[in-house]
Amino acid sequence: MAAPLKTPLGFNPIPNMSTAPVATEPAAPAGLVDQVKGAFQKVNSFRDSLNLPNPGTYEGVNREVKHTFLTNHVFDGARCDITKVLTPNFQVTHSFAMGAAASPSSYNFGTAFIGQQSFLSGNLDTDGNVQARANYAWSNTNVSKVQAQFSNTPGHSMLQMEQDYNGRDFNVNLKGVNPSVVDGTGIFIGSYLQSVSQHLALGAEAVYQRPTPGQQETTMSYVAKYTGRDYIATAQWQGFGAFSAAYYLRYSEKVDFGTEIQLLTAGGRREAVATVGGKFEFRRSTFRGQVDTTGKVSAVLEEKIVPGFSFLVSGEMDHGKGQSRFGVGMMWEV
Repeated sequence: MAAPLKTPLGFNPIPNMSTAPVATEPAAPAGLVDQVKGAFQKVNSFRDSLNLPNPGTYEGVNREVKHTFLTNHVFDGARCDITKVLTPNFQVTHSFAMGAAASPSSYNFGTAFIGQQSFLSGNLDTDGNVQARANYAWSNTNVSKVQAQFSNTPGHSMLQMEQDYNGRDFNVNLKGVNPSVVDGTGIFIGSYLQSVSQHLALGAEAVYQRPTPGQQETTMSYVAKYTGRDYIATAQWQGFGAFSAAYYLRYSEKVDFGTEIQLLTAGGRREAVATVGGKFEFRRSTFRGQVDTTGKVSAVLEEKIVPGFSFLVSGEMDHGKGQSRFGVGMMWEV
C-alpha cells in the first residue's frame, strides 16, 4: 500500500481522487443581455476591419467649398483690425468699420482665450451688443459648446447649446436654440453623419421648431458626401423643398476651386442659383474671386506687406441690380 503524501504541515488528509471522467451539465443558454453584447462586439469587429474614416460634421460637409467663396470676406467702406497677443493663450482685438452703405460706423472689442481643453471668446460693439462663445473638450471626441448673444434690439438675443461627438467613423451633433424648460419652446436640431465606405458618407438632420406652445414644425434633411483624392462632391436635400449640390477641387497646394448650385421648389417656385469661386495663394498675397448666375461678381485681394501686417482690397458688382460696392482695409497683429 502506498504511503500517503506529505505536506509541510504533515499528512495530506485528502484521499486520492479517481481519474474517471465526471459528467457535466450542459451550459445554460446565454441571456438576452449577453446576446446583445455578443452582437455588438461582432458589429464593432466588422467596423474595425473596414477601417472607415471620420466623415466630419453634418454642417461642415460644404466647408471646403465655402472657404473658396467670399461670403465672409467681401466688405465695403473702410475697416481696420488690430490684434494684440498678450500671452500665448490670450489675445484682444480692436475692429473699426466706417463708410459702409448698409451699416453705420462701428467699433468692436473682442477677446479670445485658447486653452488645452477650452476656448473662450467675447465681443462688444458700440451698439451695446454682446456676443460670447465657450467650448470645452471633455475628450478628443466629445465637445460641449455654448453661444450667447445679448442685444438691445427685440428678438435678436439668442442662446445656443451644442454637444458634438466624433466617433471613429461617424459624427453626432445635438443643438438647442433658445430652449425653454418652462413651456418647451425653442429650436432643436439633431444630425448624424456616417461613413459607409472609404470615400462615401451619408447623413440626416432633423429640425424641430416650436416658437410657441401651440405651434410646431419638423423638417428633415439628407446629405451624401463623396471624398476623392483631391476633390469633394456633396448633395443635400432639405425637406421644405430645397436641393443643393457642391463640388470642391484642390487643383494644387495653392489653388482651390469650388462650385455650388441651389434649387428651390417650395410653394410652386422654380428658382436656381449657381456659384463658382476660386482661391489663389501667392508668396505674399491671397486672391479670392466669385461669380454667380444672378450677375454678381466679387473679388478680395489680401496683400501681406510685412509679417503681421496685411492690406485688403474688396470689390463687388451686381449687374442684375446695377449696384456696386468697394472697400479697403488692413489687418495688423502686434
